[in-house]
Amino acid sequence: MKTSIALIVGILFSFFAQSQNVERYMQYHDKGRMLILEGKYDNAIHYLDTAINIMPYYPTIFQDRGYAYMQLKNYKKAILDFNHVLAKKPYMSEVKLQRGMAYYHLNRLYESEQDLVAVVNSNPSKSREAIIYLENIQKEKELAYIQNQEQLNYLRLQVENERLQRARHREEVIWNTVVPLAFWTTVFLTW
Repeated sequence: MKTSIALIVGILFSFFAQSQNVERYMQYHDKGRMLILEGKYDNAIHYLDTAINIMPYYPTIFQDRGYAYMQLKNYKKAILDFNHVLAKKPYMSEVKLQRGMAYYHLNRLYESEQDLVAVVNSNPSKSREAIIYLENIQKEKELAYIQNQEQLNYLRLQVENERLQRARHREEVIWNTVVPLAFWTTVFLTW
């Protein structure tokens, strides 16, 4: 009898403690979201960190913190948060869009393009921003191709220059050494 009462009291206490954690988490999460809306991203991250410590299995907190990191241009941490969210909810195209944008800003164009194409394919009517980033990726690729071609042309010119210098050096050796030697040999032998 005593053990069943203790068990019931323990269950009620844990339920009460759990509900308090949910309320605390919600307070910190809501405060973090409000700070994001106000543009106070550093403070928002502090509140979202606390919410994550209380309830680490809610992916929306990670999504919000990733967004705050994006605004602070801390793209690596944003990608980590977005990866966490997508591991639990891989269908969230908004998170894929954010991660694709973060990859773009880190100049990881291949990963960025994969995420952004997935966003366009999953929801074509709401993919305007993804299309803009995809166009920018295409421009970046074209610029990289042009730069590679310019570098290749520069290397070709360098190789050609070195070849011409070697040819000039051979000619100088011939005209400055072999020709005078042949002349003096001829003069010596004919005398």
